[in-house]
Amino acid sequence: MMLAFRSDLPLRKTAAGHFVQWLVMVLVFMAALAATVHAYTDGLLTHWNRSVVGTLTVQIPPPAAENATPAASTSDAVTAALGALKTHPAVATANLIPRGKVLELLEPWLGSGAAVSDLPLPALIDVQLRDNDASAAAAVGKALSAAVPTAIVDDHRVWLSRLTNLAEGVGVVALTLMAMISGALALTVIFATRASLAEFVQVIEVLHLVGAKDDYIAGQFARRALSQGIIGGLCGLMLYVPTLGVIAWLGSRVERGMLPDITLPLTLWLTLAALPFVAGLLAMATAHMTVRRTLRTMM
Repeated sequence: MMLAFRSDLPLRKTAAGHFVQWLVMVLVFMAALAATVHAYTDGLLTHWNRSVVGTLTVQIPPPAAENATPAASTSDAVTAALGALKTHPAVATANLIPRGKVLELLEPWLGSGAAVSDLPLPALIDVQLRDNDASAAAAVGKALSAAVPTAIVDDHRVWLSRLTNLAEGVGVVALTLMAMISGALALTVIFATRASLAEFVQVIEVLHLVGAKDDYIAGQFARRALSQGIIGGLCGLMLYVPTLGVIAWLGSRVERGMLPDITLPLTLWLTLAALPFVAGLLAMATAHMTVRRTLRTMM
């Protein structure tokens, strides 16, 4: 794929020009990955908030005493806990999670089989609050402790807050990386353009003698930079697509439940499609300004 522009300077033959094109390919590839990471972390935050907002998980651990009857003791505790939860005004629903479902949730970490089935697992109760309010969760926990002192209340907002901070940090790093990539692209174009100017200084002097203006000469370099940026960016996307496919394939091999299925938004795909053209425009503007400033000091 070629983007050809008429030029009075033999810019196609410069080593600096080819270097810019290869570097743009790498930078666009990295920017595409950073944008994907940012979009995926945003999707994770949305998924986590939608999944656990206003919910609690209550654990009823099995009795520790050796002379206790686990089944009977746990059943009595579960009955008492469900009674306290369902009569509490802040609770919308309270449902015992079947043991089979608990084993299914643990399967990615512990595997399956008779050994896992015989483990003394706690009984789990899924609680949906009427309002996502910290005081409501605290009140429910207090009432439950009075009914079943051994019950453990897991407020999902605690770990969700930590995961949110982690995901937001990853998103900030991704955005920072994209900004650094833009800066690296601009600096690369500046140095490559100055190298080309030094290489063709005699040709530029001749063009000045025959009446060529600085804007005309700057336009020669700018159009070449635009071509290099777009071609390099498209090559970067061509490298990104199979890489994303490999990552998706590896993710599909992870045990079910460990990674949620996140659909990448349309805005990400539009951003990725625009990356080569943004890189080309940035390279063009940088080259044009660099040539104008350099010519003012040279001539």
